Order: sequence, then structure tokens, then C-alpha cells
Amino acid sequence: MAVDLKRATIPFRDRQRMRIKGRQVVLRPADNGDAEELQRRLARVVREGVYLDETPDSLPGKQETKEEIREIQQRGGMYTVVEVDGEIAGAAILKRGSRGISRHTVRFRTWLTPGYRGMGLGKKLMEYTIGWARANGVEKINLDVWSSNDRAIELYKKYGFQVEGRLRKQAILRGDYVDEVFMGLFL
Repeated sequence: MAVDLKRATIPFRDRQRMRIKGRQVVLRPADNGDAEELQRRLARVVREGVYLDETPDSLPGKQETKEEIREIQQRGGMYTVVEVDGEIAGAAILKRGSRGISRHTVRFRTWLTPGYRGMGLGKKLMEYTIGWARANGVEKINLDVWSSNDRAIELYKKYGFQVEGRLRKQAILRGDYVDEVFMGLFL
């Protein structure tokens, strides 16, 4: 069953607090003070070698992460962190199209560190992201995901994303070929 967020009447708030499984959760815009922890946490996800097409050596340093946060936000995008009991557990990013002809679209990227998956944080990040996109005039959210990431694909479909394309055998994860699946959501 798809989640219907089109009829949401509650205005979007960029800082949201809630309790999930007895833990304090905060979703909020990233700031410069988050750069080091974001860098460290993202490196942990990349080392798993199954979710993101990066290597620890290709990740930005602390200063580059600060610049990335600033640049995304200045260009009208979203860089959000999710904290659990005061620690960053993951992030969601929406990068605006870089040209005037694609400014109505954003590219979505998200990640959660091990130990914080399965808590419902992915759903909360998705609801936050879609709410932010609607409040900021976005017409379409695009993303790509490995075909082996069934959990993420099902989450995206639940929120209305549809498969728009696929690159066959685009990566080798743990010795198996996987496709890169492209999905989109019109708001």
C-alpha cells in the first residue's frame, strides 16, 4: 500500500523531533559542525561495499564536506541529518538540477549507518524529504539504487517512486552482478 503524502495539511518544519523505539530522534538541516561526524559515518557505510558506489579514498574530507553542505543548501537543495540520542545516524540529500532547464528536479541520496537500520528512520527521512521537496517547489525527485537493495526499493515504491530505467550488470557486489535501477517520483 502506497503512502499518500499529497494530502498532508501540516506545514513542513525543517526541524522535527520524535521518539522512536524509546529513542530521541531529530531530523534537521545539516550545518558545518556536522561535517566531521558525517564524514566518519559515511565512511562506515562505504566500507560495507554494498550501498554506495564510492571508496573510502574517494570521500570528501572535513573541509570538502562543509563546502558540500553549504553549496547544496545555497543552490536551493536539502542536506538533512537524522540524529538518534544526539548522534548522527544518517543523512538525506536533495541536489537541485544544475541548469535552469532542470531546476524543477532534484537528485536524492540517503544513507543510514549500521546499528540504526530497521528502526523506521528510512521512512521518517523519506517523509521529511518529500515534505521538504513539496514545500520548496520541487516537481520531481530522482534516485538510483542497486537492484540488490530490495529493502530500499520497496520503501521507495511505498512512497510512490516508479522504476524509470535500469543499467544491467552495472556493478559487482560481493561477487554478483547487480543492476543500477533509476526511479522517479512526480510531486
